[in-house]
Amino acid sequence: MTGKKNILLLGSELGKGGAERSISLLSYHLEQAGYNVVLCILSGKDRVQYYKTCKEVIFVDPPESSNVIQKIGAWRYRLKRIKQIKKEYKIDVSISFLEGPDYVNVLTKGKEKIVLSIRGSKMFDKVISGWMGTVRKKALIPFLYKRADTIVCVTQALADELHIYFNISYRKLKVIFNFYEVEEVLNNANQPLTPEEEKIFSKQVIITSGRLHVAKEHDKLIRILKRVKEHSDARLMILGDGELHTELEALAESLGLTVCNWNGKYKDADLYFMGFRKNAFKYYKHSTVFALSSSWEGFPNVLAEALICNKPVVSTDCPTGPREILHVEGLGHDPITKAIRTPVGTLLPLLHDITEDITQQWTDEINYWLDSPTPSAEEFNKLTNRFTLGTLLSEWQKVIG
Repeated sequence: MTGKKNILLLGSELGKGGAERSISLLSYHLEQAGYNVVLCILSGKDRVQYYKTCKEVIFVDPPESSNVIQKIGAWRYRLKRIKQIKKEYKIDVSISFLEGPDYVNVLTKGKEKIVLSIRGSKMFDKVISGWMGTVRKKALIPFLYKRADTIVCVTQALADELHIYFNISYRKLKVIFNFYEVEEVLNNANQPLTPEEEKIFSKQVIITSGRLHVAKEHDKLIRILKRVKEHSDARLMILGDGELHTELEALAESLGLTVCNWNGKYKDADLYFMGFRKNAFKYYKHSTVFALSSSWEGFPNVLAEALICNKPVVSTDCPTGPREILHVEGLGHDPITKAIRTPVGTLLPLLHDITEDITQQWTDEINYWLDSPTPSAEEFNKLTNRFTLGTLLSEWQKVIG
């Protein structure tokens, strides 16, 4: 490889998630900027490309593993293969996304610069639990992350967390928000709905997007919809699929809400499960308000993208991302207990320990935005101009050196 620096990007898989989107687009745009880029995927399970990538994509296929000995063997295979790739492609800078690839990146360190991209909270992620979670928090993360040259965090809150809880020096830490191809988002938003889809929007729609996973707290949002409907005859649209679908559908029906599992044919309902949609933005455009109910995030792309589509938002003050996306400052480190309304949305208390007071705050704020005129484009642009491709790609180029 010749020319500009040789860049290796390490990810766990190709898929529909936010980290997968970010690593794919970063690989593409760094290549467009003239770097020699290789994207390496460590799991090899899902080879569907949902987003643009650089030309060179390598899948590392470790042996199948079902027990501890085999899992250790698979890790050794990955480490050996990544060392080979770094040597073969004469890598100058190796950038990893997510914790597993971070470990591989650090443990295969040679002369190249090691950059870790931290996408989500390590302290507040409920999945990091049990004895293995303790090992990760007390040993692996503090020890291995300190060996990186630079750690890029998607929010300042994540950088603070790594410094406070894991004793990582601020000198190693840099904050770079996720970037968005704003023109492409808006072009997709302007794609037409089908005649059957248009019928859904004959009433006001509250929209949310995300995997049907415990972190997203969709069950709480469904309960809040029931309360909202006492004032507004609105619908809830959920974009995304996941293991909790059956459970969430049963909850809605137990509350007396009608459900439609979308198959392209309109059915009058209170709640629409749309599944994964490659173009979510055309649904954002026709909705009235976007809701994010998560208990933890990294930098929730869906929240920023809703704002790019000029949709007011209601969001939990979860770690991390929403308060920085909405640019609400001076709150300290504790989650809020009372709603904070901004010109384009409302920051609200977390929902995992939902109370009558919290339910009412969420209901009131959703109804406020359902009843209010859409804020001006200028108000949205004040926030979304911070997430432009040009600005944030230049920050990545500074990290590369």
